[in-house]
Amino acid sequence: MMMLVYAIDVGTTNLKVVLYDERLAVLASASGPVSYERSGDRVEFDAEALFQTILALVADCARRAAVTTREHDAVLAFTGQAESLVLVDASGRPVRPALSWLDNRAGVEAELMAASFSADAAFETSGQPFASAAWPAAKLRWLRAHEPETMAGTHEVLMVKDYLIRCFTGRSVGEVSTRGFTYLWDVRRSEYWAEMLEFCGITSDQLPEVAAAGSDVGPVMPDVVAQLPEAVAYRVNVGALDHFCAMAGTGSYRAGIISESAGTVLSLSMLASDWRFDPSRRISFHTGLHPDDIVLFNGADSGGVVLEWFRREGLQNLSHAELERELTSRSALGVPVFLPYLTGLNPPDYLPDARGAFVGISLSHDRFDLAYAVEEGLAHLLKRNIDSFTGARAQQIVSTGGGTASTFRNQLKADVCEVDVVVPNEREATCRGAAVLALVAAGELASIHDAAKLNPPLTARYQPSHGRSRTELVNRAERYALFEDSLQRLYAT
Repeated sequence: MMMLVYAIDVGTTNLKVVLYDERLAVLASASGPVSYERSGDRVEFDAEALFQTILALVADCARRAAVTTREHDAVLAFTGQAESLVLVDASGRPVRPALSWLDNRAGVEAELMAASFSADAAFETSGQPFASAAWPAAKLRWLRAHEPETMAGTHEVLMVKDYLIRCFTGRSVGEVSTRGFTYLWDVRRSEYWAEMLEFCGITSDQLPEVAAAGSDVGPVMPDVVAQLPEAVAYRVNVGALDHFCAMAGTGSYRAGIISESAGTVLSLSMLASDWRFDPSRRISFHTGLHPDDIVLFNGADSGGVVLEWFRREGLQNLSHAELERELTSRSALGVPVFLPYLTGLNPPDYLPDARGAFVGISLSHDRFDLAYAVEEGLAHLLKRNIDSFTGARAQQIVSTGGGTASTFRNQLKADVCEVDVVVPNEREATCRGAAVLALVAAGELASIHDAAKLNPPLTARYQPSHGRSRTELVNRAERYALFEDSLQRLYAT
């Protein structure tokens, strides 16, 4: 019997559904925006509306793929964001609007958490180098102080993917690769962190059971099946965190390979080899796609958002194509150095006072020199993170996301990091990875690595430039040294 997989990506900006067959051929895709209510630091959304949108997108995919027969099994495989918080009553209905991970109201509570727990011990337990207002733990502490009536009416504390799985199955199930983004989970013991639960005023009974990544968690409830396209049966697979699914979708879930998401933010993941906890290495760590795996993860807010800022403010919205043509003819020689810390904290340094800066600017420089410096500054930030991950040169970088549309940027990253950059022609790597996990759970694939044989995406490879003069090669190293020196002199103290 034919098997279909609806891979559901619960993104921050958009919800996406991609329909695959058992050979990982894309049959259809559909997407819709996520709407938010914003007020100052507060960012909330309607969780029930998300569920209804997903139902509509699944139906849209079936219509576009002309799925007219019910003679198939269907799997709903989830991936997407982790931290967004949904509180529900005993019937599973939200007791208040959901809190996005973008919501920063709990800054004071994050500082209180940091002051209440040993920094190294909290890092070793949670996998997170620092407490943050983004984590559900901080938001729960805020709700405890400011909305005690909400907490009194809360039966279960769920993240957004947990909530959607509950909507489909009636079961509250979390997935282990996302637990480290709650600040409520003991990553090394694979259990909830009792001391933090007490600090936040909740109990483990209010939290979902936790399943391994890629687990099937049961059938879809009959009343929900009635709202879905016809199939013999529907079941749900918990999938994994979007970044880790992207690794499975692009074949980069291997030790020594950096998986880069070049989007609005710069995110990096890498399957660790012979990992040992070291408090001096401030890199978050998480359970991966297999129970004994540790995946390292860093997310830097200074990514594509910085490029778009300069294109808007410094280049008057010059088209990407025109900027690409201009930068391709430029040299790094004599260009200022740029520190891309417009959003403040960036790993691996986490310097609280860091800000964006041009260093070495003069009257001879024009706006394209500055644009080159911005692009190069982000490549330097990438190199800095890669070096902290590996301690040595990575085997290669596999890059996905909107930023990979720029061939100049891809080549610059290869040159600065001195490693091949591989760009798969795969628009929805996270959804492909979720589908891979579902196919493994169904026995269609023996392992995630077998997916490389099924409709693999084409790839472009950018190698560090050869044939350059020794002066230019030394200049790359000197420019990175200047980047590091400027960062330390301006902000390390």
